[in-house]
This record gives sequence, C-alpha cells and structure tokens, in this order.
Amino acid sequence: MKPIYILSGKIQTGKTTQLMYWAASQKNIDGVFQPVINDKRFIYHLSSRTLKQLETDQKKNVTSIGKFNFSNAAFEWARNVLLDCLEKDLDWLIIDEVGPLELEGKGLEPAVSKIISERDKIKAKIICVVRDKILEKFLIHYKLNENFEMFNTAQI
Repeated sequence: MKPIYILSGKIQTGKTTQLMYWAASQKNIDGVFQPVINDKRFIYHLSSRTLKQLETDQKKNVTSIGKFNFSNAAFEWARNVLLDCLEKDLDWLIIDEVGPLELEGKGLEPAVSKIISERDKIKAKIICVVRDKILEKFLIHYKLNENFEMFNTAQI
C-alpha cells in the first residue's frame, strides 16, 4: 500500500501555516486546511479558495469537544470536498487535520477513512496533519503500522 505522509507537531506550532506556504508553491494539489483566524477555526478548501467558519458559538447542529463547538454543516461540506478529490487526478491531497473527533468517527469522518483505505486507487500522495499527542492513536486507528512517512515541507 502507498504510504500516508504525516505532518505532526504540538498544538499551535504552525503546522497548518507551514503546510499552506508549501502548498502555495505546488501544482496539482487539493484538500482542506483548518486555519485559526481571529481565534476561531475555519475550513479552507484549497482549489476553490473557499473559507467556511468551522468553530461556532451556535448550540444547534454542532459537534462539541471540550469547550469548542464545530458546525456540522461545515464538516459536511469539507467531507464532500475531500470525497470529490478522489475523482481528481491530483499529485497531492491534504487533510488538515485528523484529530480526536475523527478518531471518534466524527468531524471529517467517514471521508478520511475512505481516502486512506482507497489510497492505492488514486494517484495523489496523501498528507495528513496530526497532533503529536495523538499520532500513535492515529496510526493504530487507521491501521497504518509502518505504512507512513513523516512529512517535512523543507525536504520536498
């Protein structure tokens, strides 16, 4: 099976920013980022340049984790964006980020599982952003064993 590329690091250390700068210099790339803008998390679709607010103060139609509420509509949109990427002839596909919600089957799931399980059917190399604290759980959850490579934008 093709390896999954993983960009990992501590919370709020610039993983998304670093990857966004790298992605800006690439061709034939798509996926989603979850940047924090004015202390709120958003979802940004790379190819359409669409930005949707993910973190919300709403109490309805949300997924909550800790003190954070996330828009289910924004997650649904992002899942569809990612699944649409399976039909494209890409070199790179970015999934930012796979976190605790995804490990519970929420957030960007089931799109993440589908992409990872079908990675040999697509041309794209897949980059997942994963916090260092859950990296081991991520590898076990998605049954990656040794089928991954750590990604460093400076190396590519």
